[in-house]
Amino acid sequence: MKTSFLKIKTIALFVMGLGILATSCTKDDQTTSSALTSQVEDEMYTSEVYDEIDDLGDEALDLAESNEITLKSASGFGYNRLSECVTVTKVISNDTVLTTIDFGEINCECNDGRMRRGKILMAHYGRYWDGAVSIRFSFENFYVDDNQILGERVVSQVMNTEGNRQSTISANGSVVLADGSGTITWEAQRVRTIIEGSATRTKRDDVIEVTGGSTCTLADGTIITTAIVTPLVRKNETGCFLYYVQGIRQTNIGDETQMTIDFGDGECDNLAELTVNGETTIIELKRKRPNLL
Repeated sequence: MKTSFLKIKTIALFVMGLGILATSCTKDDQTTSSALTSQVEDEMYTSEVYDEIDDLGDEALDLAESNEITLKSASGFGYNRLSECVTVTKVISNDTVLTTIDFGEINCECNDGRMRRGKILMAHYGRYWDGAVSIRFSFENFYVDDNQILGERVVSQVMNTEGNRQSTISANGSVVLADGSGTITWEAQRVRTIIEGSATRTKRDDVIEVTGGSTCTLADGTIITTAIVTPLVRKNETGCFLYYVQGIRQTNIGDETQMTIDFGDGECDNLAELTVNGETTIIELKRKRPNLL
């Protein structure tokens, strides 16, 4: 269980703390720890930016089907991610529905704290809310926190035997970093299941479970692979949806460093347990990539 009185500000403090626990801590040790911290933060940021696309799609399609195109004209919807500066349009062509999520040409501050601009293009066919559906997300001049997002996300969704929406997801993309340090590439395979709330259109009662793995190549060429050991759980209730609150993810950095992140027992907070080389501490999860321009 996570305990808030143990939390520290960043992963950096923990990793540097490992050096303090040793009998001697050299300047090289601290440099290595700092690099490790940066690598983990970049990978986790990339993962979140791509995984949030599905939530944005759900909210946008719900808004479009309400016969409204902006939250200004549909006040009270209470979406977790879309905000009033977003415009949503839907065009039906034969059996395909193209939904455009337009954040505008300047940064739009969304309800989840992200700054987004540009467009997400979402094409789907099938019964989106209660049946089999195929979905493809692509991007047009799309930026998150001034980092450009490229690539695509392909989703195959069904209603499982429990009557819950379950999606098999393949993501392949890249993030061009705003600070000019290079490009992160990203490949992931996920299974996303709405284990509570599938029967309603509102997003606030959703509890989402995620399994799968990913491969991330950082701007410096470092390869990070992840595997979800026990399903990650996100609750969409107010004050809780920004972070996973349960589940364990294993992360391998190159061939040498292995760590696990335990997101807890379901309590709504931004804390997790990080274990590296047998040492465990509490970390505070962050939403922003550091060192942005």
